[in-house]
Parts: sequence; C-alpha cells; structure tokens
Amino acid sequence: MTDTMDDPGKTFYEVLGVSCKVSHDEIEDAYHDLARKLHPDVTGDDRKLTERYMAINEAYQVISNPENRADYDESIGVNQRKGDRGKDSESRIIRNEAKPGADMRRLDAKLKRTIRQAEGLCRKDNFWEATRILEIFLKTHPDNAQLRKALATASLGRKRYHEAVNHMKVVCKVEYSTLNNFVKLGSIYIQAGQLALAEKALHEALSWNAEHEGALRMMRKIEELKDAEKPPIQRLLIKVTKAFKRKE
Repeated sequence: MTDTMDDPGKTFYEVLGVSCKVSHDEIEDAYHDLARKLHPDVTGDDRKLTERYMAINEAYQVISNPENRADYDESIGVNQRKGDRGKDSESRIIRNEAKPGADMRRLDAKLKRTIRQAEGLCRKDNFWEATRILEIFLKTHPDNAQLRKALATASLGRKRYHEAVNHMKVVCKVEYSTLNNFVKLGSIYIQAGQLALAEKALHEALSWNAEHEGALRMMRKIEELKDAEKPPIQRLLIKVTKAFKRKE
C-alpha cells in the first residue's frame, strides 16, 4: 500500500493503494487503514493530508459499492486480459486518453451543483424543493456522503426525523471515522426525542476521541434533558447533590 500523495490522474484504486482485482474486504481494509492515518484529528491542519483524506473517502464511496464499482470499472476500461490457457487471467486498466470516465465526471459535477442549489433552497426554508432535486441522484450516488448530508438537512427542515436519521446512517457508514457525522446523527436523535439512540451515536464518536468537544457537549445536553423529565423533587435532589460535589 502506497503512502504517496494523490494526483488527479490516479484511479480510485490507485488512490487507495490497491489493485483493481482486489476483493471488497481488501478495499475495506485499505480504506480503514488510510482513514486512521489521515483523519484530520490525527494530522491536524495539514492541508495536503486533509485533501488526501477527502480523496480516499471519494474513492471508497464509489468502489466499495458493487454497482457503483461496476460502472466505474467500465468507465475507466477495466477489462479481462486473456493470457495463456495455463495461466490465470489478470485484470488491467485500459486508459481512454480521449475521454476517461467523462460521463461520470459530468454527472458528479452536476450533483455538486445541485447540492449547492439545495443548500441555497434550505437557507430559504424551501426544504421540499431541495429534497426533490436531491433525490434524483440517489439512484446513481446512493453512498455519496455529501448528497446524504444535504438530504438529511432537507429532511430535518420538513420534520422528517426518520428520513434524516437514515441519511446520516449512510454518511456514518461511508465516513465512519469522521466524528462530526456521529455528532450530527446524535443531534437528530435528540430532536426526535430518542435520547438512548443519541447516546449510542455519540459514544461511537467518543470511542475514537474521548475529548471530542461536540460529542461531549451533546452528552451534557442529553443529561439536562433527562433531568428535565424527572419529577420536581428528584430534580431538586440532583441539584443539591451536584452542589455538594462542587464544594468538595
């Protein structure tokens, strides 16, 4: 597996440092290994390493999904090379210099424009229209994290908490080491009144970074909400107990 910086000419396989013949499990292992090394919580504010982290996430989103991988392989010309009958055939990439994956790139560019348009609609509280234009891309980009995040925002605006949760679950699966995703999922659960599920999502973030400020802030909010649901006399006892602890 290579640790060299990525460039625009690389295939998604090369970005992850694997062969185009690898299994799904090998893709998972390669991605998880790189994600742990290159996560911004580890690398800090290094711009180049952050860009590489984004590149491996983009690559993973495509080739970890069987249908998307098949379409991508076709777009970059992955064919079976016929060898001698006594030898195993091996995969190779035939680069189309004139038009390498042009259709996919156009579709990706259109998706990015649509996400920006949807974000503008959400700022104007036009959540239904934002949802409509985004859902068109779900069939071609079911595991695209940015699309799912935009859909989660639009769903929240429509008070469709179940939809928002489902979209963020996909985001957390695709970008599982991006801790703020779990914090946002926890926030949605809190808005839906599902405090136990919110805690579970936040514990996932804290298992990576026990001092994650956003996750800890949400956990304190959950405790406050739980206290507010208790009978008045019990709330009073909790306050007295906390006061004594502070004095100690």
